[in-house]
Amino acid sequence: MAVSAYILMLMVLLYSVVCGSSSSSNENLPIISFDEGYTQLFGDDNLLLHKDGKLVHLTLNERTGSGFVSQDLYLHGFFSASIKLPADYTAGVVVAFYMSNGDMFEKNHDEIDFEFLGNIRGKDWRIQTNIYGNGSTAVGREERYNLWFDPSDDFHQYTILWTHSQIM
Repeated sequence: MAVSAYILMLMVLLYSVVCGSSSSSNENLPIISFDEGYTQLFGDDNLLLHKDGKLVHLTLNERTGSGFVSQDLYLHGFFSASIKLPADYTAGVVVAFYMSNGDMFEKNHDEIDFEFLGNIRGKDWRIQTNIYGNGSTAVGREERYNLWFDPSDDFHQYTILWTHSQIM
């Protein structure tokens, strides 16, 4: 991506998400407190901060989900979230973990994301990944995959490693 981007974690009608959870793959990385690094975007009381200040649960109700944005700009880095999707019938629910500079370039932005598409009972869960660069959806890639596991059974780690020359 050519420009710096805010990390934006947007959970539209989300049941439960924890960010900053330690796992064997990232336990040596520094984890800042929510208040040090993020600002709530929407969702009123649907963002619940844990006592340690480093974990949050995002929930949904009949009216809205919740979301937050980083306070700093990042040119590249290691970005990870531990996410448990809502169970049962979730058609129309989209859970997204993404980075974008859309707040700075509304009509011409870059984006890297995971989008978890809503589910209908008995169907495979789908994840969509997007990488758009140089301000164009024509310059990038969008892919959809059926998941081989049930992402509503437990928390799973989703990670973007963005170096100066690669996105993994």
